[in-house]
Amino acid sequence: MSRVEALARRDGSDVRAPAERLVSGPVGRADLALAFEETVASTADVLVGGPGFYPPMLEDIGAASSSVHIIQFGFRQGAIGEAFAGALLAKVSEGVAVRVVVDEWGSDPDGSSRELYDRLLGGGVEVRVVRAMQLRGPSQPVSAGGSGRWNLDRLGNIDHRKFLVVDGRIGWVGGAGIEDHFDDGRFHDLCVRVTGPVAAQLQLVFLAGFRWLGGAIPPEQLDALFPVHDYVPGAVPARVLHNAPGRYRPITTAIVQLLDGALDTLDVVNPYVTDRRMIGRVAAAARRGVQVRLFVPAKANNWACAAALQFHHEALLDAGVRILGHPAMLHAKAFVADREDVLAGTCNLDAWSLKRFFEIDLLVRSRALAARFDERFSVPADAASTPGRAPVGTRERLKATAFAAISPLL
Repeated sequence: MSRVEALARRDGSDVRAPAERLVSGPVGRADLALAFEETVASTADVLVGGPGFYPPMLEDIGAASSSVHIIQFGFRQGAIGEAFAGALLAKVSEGVAVRVVVDEWGSDPDGSSRELYDRLLGGGVEVRVVRAMQLRGPSQPVSAGGSGRWNLDRLGNIDHRKFLVVDGRIGWVGGAGIEDHFDDGRFHDLCVRVTGPVAAQLQLVFLAGFRWLGGAIPPEQLDALFPVHDYVPGAVPARVLHNAPGRYRPITTAIVQLLDGALDTLDVVNPYVTDRRMIGRVAAAARRGVQVRLFVPAKANNWACAAALQFHHEALLDAGVRILGHPAMLHAKAFVADREDVLAGTCNLDAWSLKRFFEIDLLVRSRALAARFDERFSVPADAASTPGRAPVGTRERLKATAFAAISPLL
């Protein structure tokens, strides 16, 4: 029996046992620090651009037979929001359990998106809200009623995760919100779709977050939420990495390992690159002979982060890093090492993502997935991008120096 087949044939107790605990008792912040062993993805694919990933996401939702679970930083009013709302409401009408967790700051369910959330709630979608910017507030949209509660254990811990689980069998993770600017070309992003046992790890992350916010999940639904997965030839090693606020940061650890362990090639894709230690590791990889491409937006929507990174451009270029500025607002967060290890999800290379926010990434070891990533993202992005340059002129240098100095706050 191969190692991959052995991983696929595990009994699933690493997710089922904690799931049973989560639905049967109170869930605190410490329960969110979920550690997963390596398992497998029966299939893994990367889809680039809103027109590339939204339609198959909606198809998966449309085919759901038991549950649709979403955690989403940005689920807002608009054409894409309406498409997803319609799909979710249709599933509820068919008797499918639909549960959604959103971040108050990213989705604004009580303000500009209130009408959307009123319809979701009215149609039977269960919605929970992370209120990291409020001292006190309900764990549901305000229009759902209910008493407010103190949010001291959530204060400052934005829920930046973006993932979808369908029937416990299909998982989507990526950097894109359910928002129009990811569909119309203003923001350029990507998502990874997986099937098989690794979807159970995503399901457990959802379960923990939903229960932490007071949502109820009947224990009798666990069999449907965590189905048995048959072994599929061609399955690949995979694992969910989940940063929970505090000291538990496996994504941060995995990024360090990929940057330090790359031997031949390394693609780093990220819109907000400000962490000095991570930047130093990218440069160190190039200095030891690794072919490094750093994909960033040519004109970032966060000019402070862009200035902080530009401070390091000279050192990165001198080390041999190719800095590539994408013409759109490049929003994807991914790493591909040695044409095999693919890490993609929501984590940025700034202090907030690396240390303080809820983040989620998928780590997949697959030469086929890495090749598709290169074909669908890296090659087109390389061709469309312009080379990064070091700051010039006194004003530009001072700006870069100033924002690099405060990069831990950006």
